[in-house]
Amino acid sequence: MADSREKVKNKNLHYIVFISVFISGMLVSVAPWEVSPLWVFGLLALGSSLYTKKLLSTYYAALDYAKKRIEIDELTGLLSRYQVQQKLTELIAFCQQEDKKLAVMILDLDHFKTINDAFGHELGDKLLVKVSERLTSILPENTVVGYLGGDTFLVLLVQNDDQDVSQLNGLSKDIIHKISQSYFVEGLTLDIGCSIGMALYPEFGLDAVTLIKNADMAVYRAKNSGRATHHFYDSEMGRRFARNVRIETRLRQGLQQESLELHFQPKVDLVTESCVGMEALLRWKDEELGVVSPAEFIPIAEQSGIILPLGDWVFEQAFRHILEWQKQGINVPPIAINCSAAQLKRVDFLPKLLALLDRYKVDPALLEIEVTESILIEDPEGCAELLRQVSRLGITLALDDFGTGYSSLSYLKNLPFDSVKIDQVFIRDIMNDESNAALTNGIIRLSHSLGLKVIAEGITNVEQLALLREYGCDIGQGYLFSKALGPQNMGSDPIVLALNE
Repeated sequence: MADSREKVKNKNLHYIVFISVFISGMLVSVAPWEVSPLWVFGLLALGSSLYTKKLLSTYYAALDYAKKRIEIDELTGLLSRYQVQQKLTELIAFCQQEDKKLAVMILDLDHFKTINDAFGHELGDKLLVKVSERLTSILPENTVVGYLGGDTFLVLLVQNDDQDVSQLNGLSKDIIHKISQSYFVEGLTLDIGCSIGMALYPEFGLDAVTLIKNADMAVYRAKNSGRATHHFYDSEMGRRFARNVRIETRLRQGLQQESLELHFQPKVDLVTESCVGMEALLRWKDEELGVVSPAEFIPIAEQSGIILPLGDWVFEQAFRHILEWQKQGINVPPIAINCSAAQLKRVDFLPKLLALLDRYKVDPALLEIEVTESILIEDPEGCAELLRQVSRLGITLALDDFGTGYSSLSYLKNLPFDSVKIDQVFIRDIMNDESNAALTNGIIRLSHSLGLKVIAEGITNVEQLALLREYGCDIGQGYLFSKALGPQNMGSDPIVLALNE
């Protein structure tokens, strides 16, 4: 309130001065005694001077307060985002002049959002204060520390001549270990980890913006590597990041321009060698990037959210192709479609699927949905109910890449799967690696005991085929039988022709 009154007085200063001079002039003109104007204006000048001095004092105090707010973060007491970036620019100039190296670290807390969501932002802020205090206490002298906002800190360390990367490795591990120890906040014991990304001057950046960007890329890599670890930026990371950004941009355009295509790889009964199904596989040939492997663009689509419209497109294209083949008189086998965790978690997944079935009048028995174990881990209850609803429609279900994730027998026992797919990493070395052979045999026996069929991916030679037949595997996929076919080749492929005969 006092600040508001002060602002009003300052704003009306010119009115006060004008009225004071005007009234003084009137008093002088009507006074019954003779008064020298010099005295009157002298007194006015003295009053104005005192008032101006007070005004300037208030102004400079406000200026100092604002400057402090800009330079120091009010919550953590560390340098603000603006000030630490300014400090980085100064340190770069110093290191350039003194021929020294500079380590730029971004420290990002792991799962801080979980604490905020569980206990509220007020407690989260208090935890940030504790982390800030601990961080400054464990860093070497002359280290510059700033708070970038959220759960991210910036650490600047000028390296001595005798320091090398191994010492930075040791420091990073020490920081992660000590920051990850428990905190006592508001009667609660909280545990939180951190990841560190680092970029070195001058090797990987000559200015503040580039160094912070590269350190940010490195911390992103650290988080993707399992968190609670550190990573140095390198040139390869920059090239990979630039390519990933380009792939994301071109993929969005390719989806709009329909430059993607579905191909279909036959699934073959290992006893009769007849085609019993097809798996829909995405293929993409871009004008700028050329042929891009699904192994490269699918993870980018999942991280960027493009996987959702891409998944919708795959379903609709598969339905269209089924309808076209049926019009051509082709006996269409069941088509398997891969579903990502993001797709299955959408509340409109089932309504959209029902709408497509109704629009294209496709028999649900012609569809198989393949899911990986990741969705079963993230949301087991919601996923289980959705899969049961899909199964009741008459659509078959396959558990994809079994054995490569956190495999749990409860998935096979409690969920309505019809088949299990053994990942090609087991099949590739099945002839040379006894462990892979034993695991493959074990998966086949276990699945059969639960009434499930087994599909082996990536069969490339007759030796693998013979061993899988010996183990009792039901169905196979791979180049030994056929590569993935374009939709226009369905009517001419020998395996499909045999199916129709």
